[in-house]
Amino acid sequence: MAVTEVQLSVLAQLRERLPEAPRLLSLGYPDILADVSRIEDLFGPEVSSQLRFRDDGAEIIAWHGLTGELERIPESTAFFDSLGISCTVIDIAASRGGERIVDLNGDLPDDLAGAFDIVLDPGTIEHCFNIGGAMMNIASSLGAGGFVCHFAPLSMFNHGFFNLNPTFFHDFFTQNGFEIVLLKGVAGPLLAPRFFDIPPTGRFQEPPGDASILVVARRPEIGPLNWPVQTKYLDNPDLKA
Repeated sequence: MAVTEVQLSVLAQLRERLPEAPRLLSLGYPDILADVSRIEDLFGPEVSSQLRFRDDGAEIIAWHGLTGELERIPESTAFFDSLGISCTVIDIAASRGGERIVDLNGDLPDDLAGAFDIVLDPGTIEHCFNIGGAMMNIASSLGAGGFVCHFAPLSMFNHGFFNLNPTFFHDFFTQNGFEIVLLKGVAGPLLAPRFFDIPPTGRFQEPPGDASILVVARRPEIGPLNWPVQTKYLDNPDLKA
């Protein structure tokens, strides 16, 4: 899983809206795929000067197909520490070290419920076959006032089990009392992304190939979570023209 400039920029913008000593849950180890100069632009030299780098950085860069484009990979938990953010990483395997083994297809452990101020999905839910259950787990892990940031495939065929439509996120979050803070399409290379507008629920044609969807939502208060009904059927429950 990877955190690119896209999610780093979201994190930089959300910092002022987070409580003191915020708690972050990452769904998979978040490999930081960004140049040090860009990290400094977003978070300042006081953060970039504290970066530590992984000994297996070359392998991680090759895994993401970025050999020759990045030189080093920051150690993610140390990066979050420099921001004053306590980071918990969950995954089905300890691929980078330090992950807690949790399968989002199953039940969320009780101690993770309502425990986090921000949840980072760096490209994980599309690999969960029980994606509805995974979304319930993600929402349940947020405390009141918490944010979730998804970076998921929009048109990446066979990248994961699913490509995610805007209505998937819009309907799940709005029907469960969340506020949509940001919803954008993202295309282009990982290190040079470009944003484009996408309608939350309306039909649209032919997004760029290998495009992603960026979604940020806020949970104002703790409440029950329910399965959503797609907006097109809420607007036309009788299924008539």
